[in-house]
Amino acid sequence: MVKNKNKKTFYVILIVIILLVIGIGASYSLWILTKEQTGENVVNTSCLDVTIENEEDDISLKNTFPKIDEEGLKSKPYKFSIKNNCEEYADYKISLEMLSETTINSEYIKIALSEEGDKGVGTLLNEYEVKEQLTVDGAKEGRQIKRGKLKPNEEKKYELRIWIDEDVTKEDGVENSIYKSKIVVESVIGEKPYTEGILHGTDPVLDGNLIPIKINEEDGAVTRADESEKWYSYSEQKWANAVILREGKTDPGANQPIEESDIESYFVWIPRYRYQIFDEGNYEGLGTKEEKEQIINIEFESKDEEPKNGTSEKEWLTHPAFTSFDTNGIWVGKFETGYNGAESTGAAEVNPTDEAASIEAANKVIIKPNVYSWRYIQVAKAYTVGLHYESTLNSHMVKNSEWGAVAYLQHSKYGSHESVRINNNSDYLTGYAARQEPTIGYTGTNELCSNTPEACNEYGGVTSPGEDGTYNTNYFNKASVVASTTGNYSGIYDMSGGAWEHMMSGLDDNSTGDGHTGKLSSGRHNIYNSGFKGKLTCPECDGVEVNHDISELTEGIDLPTDERYYDKYDYSTSSSTYNRGILGDATKEMGPFQSMKYLTQSRQVGSWDNDEAGLVSLSNPWVLRGGSYINGTGAGLFAFNNALGEAYSNNGFRLVLAF
Repeated sequence: MVKNKNKKTFYVILIVIILLVIGIGASYSLWILTKEQTGENVVNTSCLDVTIENEEDDISLKNTFPKIDEEGLKSKPYKFSIKNNCEEYADYKISLEMLSETTINSEYIKIALSEEGDKGVGTLLNEYEVKEQLTVDGAKEGRQIKRGKLKPNEEKKYELRIWIDEDVTKEDGVENSIYKSKIVVESVIGEKPYTEGILHGTDPVLDGNLIPIKINEEDGAVTRADESEKWYSYSEQKWANAVILREGKTDPGANQPIEESDIESYFVWIPRYRYQIFDEGNYEGLGTKEEKEQIINIEFESKDEEPKNGTSEKEWLTHPAFTSFDTNGIWVGKFETGYNGAESTGAAEVNPTDEAASIEAANKVIIKPNVYSWRYIQVAKAYTVGLHYESTLNSHMVKNSEWGAVAYLQHSKYGSHESVRINNNSDYLTGYAARQEPTIGYTGTNELCSNTPEACNEYGGVTSPGEDGTYNTNYFNKASVVASTTGNYSGIYDMSGGAWEHMMSGLDDNSTGDGHTGKLSSGRHNIYNSGFKGKLTCPECDGVEVNHDISELTEGIDLPTDERYYDKYDYSTSSSTYNRGILGDATKEMGPFQSMKYLTQSRQVGSWDNDEAGLVSLSNPWVLRGGSYINGTGAGLFAFNNALGEAYSNNGFRLVLAF
């Protein structure tokens, strides 16, 4: 993004006057105690203590100017803690309410609220949920920035940082503006939430607009879960699900049905765990594959425990998908990301023009069954869409290690640990399942199981979304659960077939020649690339349209600098140097590998379900997962391949929430 040079020529006066409004009640009969901060302060109720740790009477950002998030997250935080002194569970909400004196819009203010010690995520204030009922006298706008639950005698410490968004310019008319806000903490006595002992404290974390649900095992119908009752059971391969409702739709309350038309997105909880390393993955090339599928040993592990750092077979390793964000789990999109409003396969092929258009396109995200998968989008655009879909929940494009976390859980005793059935819907509709298991990899043709069972690779479309096809069944047909990671409706779909899925994971750009620069490559050359600014791995490759003099893409979207949001693989000219993989990402450990020929087509495959296996390399520096509807046995949960990062009609993406 081109930054405006005039940003530092003005300043904004920001004064955040902190007033704590504490409410505690039962049966939603709320009483409120208000106490203004005057230095270090403790505000008590019968159950809730709020301690203000700052010495100053307010947060004052005077004579300041717009900051990039990296700088904003380094600013001095305002610290406070909330403690539940009662023997009952307490539900609480934290809000910011802006006073009438405020003259700057919330769209220009960024905040980061995090637990003490966490990095936090910078989010525009106007992206948080509007608080309809304001608590503070004189407040004109409220935003709910956090909700949670406190166990009896539990304390949470928070840090709040506030700054002006980097994209604000003098032309936005905010010079000498004033921002005054009050923090509101509200609490009611809540019921003890359901927990499962084997999870060891890694039970689902709900926040923002995520609503817990139960799914009927006969027809896929959705009911709002009662959090105090059993609504998931990993010991029974029933994973926790939650939904985000469409704008304007409200939470119906416990045990009430939720209409499918009211749902915008489904997510599935992957609890934090450690696993016993079963293969060190030291495969430097192709050899002779074996049948290596096995049950992966997993133990759930709270982030409060010391992470395991094993590197050798039989040792235990805390899965890196959880340590990167230091969370007790991640919410993974239940389906490939769809394009909201698309009524045809082609209408879901959308590559926004630039970063601003990608941010705007985030409102087109839909994660549901029977919708057209969003494809033909560059990695940089998909990454930007992901960051801005539900930024308050730290939404982002899935990384290869996060895909691996799902794959290993699926192949443990807590998942189906069977081959996940391919989605062979040629219209790229989400949640579909093949009627029969394919028997051979991609042959280039539709080989019918009924005619050639030894070379079955059948696929096809449907008359309209939600209808069964000749070769496949839709999500709401119970037969589709063979395409789920759990073998029932609670699992994740489209991880075998559908569209290949881009990962936010790629090749090191090798700028210094040692293979370890810490930066991702942009793509192959100036035509085939991710849309990120950065080094090109093979500018001399391909035909006359390529500008062979361009070795670096200087226009586009900035590569992320926060390593939590991407995986990087050492530079190589070969796609079969598998030892470059990451433990836990379901690549290097899926060997040994070999090249196999399916009729006229040759493919590199691994030792798990004959899934395709090509790692990123100079010619194709971005990771793909899962396979396409046409790939037969080559598609699968353990399938991985490489790509240019470009917009291609066969490639889509998936989203994750990590908070």
